[in-house]
Amino acid sequence: MHQLSEPLQTFDGLVDAVVPALRNVEAAHADYLAQRDAGRIHANSVEAIRVELTYHSNAIEGSTLSLRETQLIIDGHAPTSGKTLREIYEARNHDRALRMIEEWAQQRPLSVPLTETDVLNVHGHVLADIDPKFAGRFRTDRVLIKGTRFVPPGSQKFVELIPRMLELATRTGIHPALQAAELHYNLVAIHPFVDGNGRTARLLMNHHLLRHEYPHAVIEVNNRAEYLLALEEANGGRCERFAAFILQSVERSIRRLIGED
Repeated sequence: MHQLSEPLQTFDGLVDAVVPALRNVEAAHADYLAQRDAGRIHANSVEAIRVELTYHSNAIEGSTLSLRETQLIIDGHAPTSGKTLREIYEARNHDRALRMIEEWAQQRPLSVPLTETDVLNVHGHVLADIDPKFAGRFRTDRVLIKGTRFVPPGSQKFVELIPRMLELATRTGIHPALQAAELHYNLVAIHPFVDGNGRTARLLMNHHLLRHEYPHAVIEVNNRAEYLLALEEANGGRCERFAAFILQSVERSIRRLIGED
């Protein structure tokens, strides 16, 4: 058992509770690797998933851009009228952050851990030109999260919590998809930023998956209520629903990419 400081969680003990979901992920992953190695996964499909990830991650946070409008912005075109500059920046920023973590996953060996500077860099991309005062910087004040009674830790604890979170993400003996879910939860629970915590957490989760030869996992906006409920339960120490939800999202994304959804 790892010695932890609140609100960090480890998901090692959840394996028995999520065995069916883990088996489904492993089967989908094996199919993905076989198709990838046979050259049957097209670049257009990978790009489509990338755009969907940007669209859904921003929509979860309230963006009104459509999938098509998100694609237009990523391609460098202006969307239809009635969209805010913030929404345009959110789409552009997320895509840039996504391509950055893809590059890290491709170029860095597993022996090179994610660093605090990396986390700040991802967040800096997420909030670029939206809130320069806070982009790429940890918050210094306490925050409350709308719609939940959970209160994140004060900023004085980040010096302990952030390195511990990153250390947990390097340990062996835990399924990489389950570990990715754990990393996502822990970043959201620490809530180290004034804004952009959810998008940063989903990007870090996907970076972890990519490093372990998984494709992107998309949490869809139509599952937002279930996602937030699972997070709320995890904040109370019951992480099974959240772990299972993330594993199901991983499997569903793989099946969609390889044409089985």
